[in-house]
Amino acid sequence: MIIIGFCNLKGGVGKTTACQNIASALSKMGKKIAVVDMDPQSNLSAGFGLNPSPTDPQVFDLLSGSAEWDDIVINKEGIDVVPSSLSLVMAELNDEGPVSKKTALRDALKKIDPDRYDYVFLDSPPQLGIFTQNVLAACNKIIVPMDGGFYSLFGLRLLDRSMGIFRERLNPELEIAGILMTNYNPRLYISRKIYEDVKNSFGELLFDSYIRQNVSIIEASSMGMSIFEYSPKSKGAECYRAVTQELLRRFEGADSVAEHAEIAETPVNVPDEEPAKIETETVTEPEHEQVIEPEPDIEPEPEPDPVSEPVSEPEPETLQSEKPAVPEPVKIQPNEKRVSTGPYEEGIKSDIIDMLPESEKAMWKQLLDSVTDISRGELDVRSLRDDFEDSDKDRYTFYILNDESDTFWPVMYPDQIIEPLKCLIKWDEYGSAEVFM
Repeated sequence: MIIIGFCNLKGGVGKTTACQNIASALSKMGKKIAVVDMDPQSNLSAGFGLNPSPTDPQVFDLLSGSAEWDDIVINKEGIDVVPSSLSLVMAELNDEGPVSKKTALRDALKKIDPDRYDYVFLDSPPQLGIFTQNVLAACNKIIVPMDGGFYSLFGLRLLDRSMGIFRERLNPELEIAGILMTNYNPRLYISRKIYEDVKNSFGELLFDSYIRQNVSIIEASSMGMSIFEYSPKSKGAECYRAVTQELLRRFEGADSVAEHAEIAETPVNVPDEEPAKIETETVTEPEHEQVIEPEPDIEPEPEPDPVSEPVSEPEPETLQSEKPAVPEPVKIQPNEKRVSTGPYEEGIKSDIIDMLPESEKAMWKQLLDSVTDISRGELDVRSLRDDFEDSDKDRYTFYILNDESDTFWPVMYPDQIIEPLKCLIKWDEYGSAEVFM
């Protein structure tokens, strides 16, 4: 029985979603799986469609010893789930309470027959409190999910520094088994930069496979399902199949991957292609690839007369200007293509850079200099929330800068766009940006 904790001291990085979907993939491979929700927010429980009442037994009762494992587990999608509830919040505030012991979870798991499960996954809160400490004391390995933002990288490094204390005092076997990039967009410079930084710092610990931005993953959690129950042929499901196969390869060897390869309907081996883009590709390249697509409509004009006419060339620009199909907030929409060298665009970039601390200016200037189109609009928080809700999540990425922030923050949900808001950047996968200030 391998016990794996899913930890990152930064919230919103896809930790719970990764825990659920990797568990589901392993279950569909025939593995015996259990998951324990150690987060008072109960997101893992909700992801499986569970909402225990205060009188139902849940993880608090397991930690306090007032209920046994079999009294608590609920089987969902072939997985034994130990749910959580907000009652853990009050338990954490009570230093002398029954769950204040850092080894309470480890003691409870020792009572389980080691042959009962192949893997037990522990989902931890995004801070180093008593429940994360219980997870670190109980697990053999940890997987650290992180998105393409700098704060999740800080959370990873803080966790890495904290592990030495836990190895010395509570769990000498504790080690990081893998770092998983979630919500990853290889077309964005900032995502590739984070990937490169992690690869340089942690080497082979970084999973080769990663989880792309995919709206189906978010929708699945909101419906109380794994991605394999909600949309098994989606890009999100393909990514999690690839990650799960890589996990099996790390823990059980290549033979196990071959044995369970039948669940990978369309295996994804993204790492061999994408990491190479970190050094060679610029953000403008996808634009050229996409802009070329309309040309087949122009080339098949074999008539001898219109071939030399220059009138046919403006059509790609017309098509390009019509690409944003989602509802848009009030903004300046230029008729002609913007270029990053014009005074208007340079003024927008300068306004953004002036908001940031010195430590962030160089990186964001390099990022903004790589953008081929940039325009500006006025801030309207309500319209921006609607725009985010209606946008194609595979095409657009939103970054916000609030008054209390020191860098741009990737938006995952509409309610993260809150006032006071200083700036929002809407990135297009083709290398353009809309800036709302």
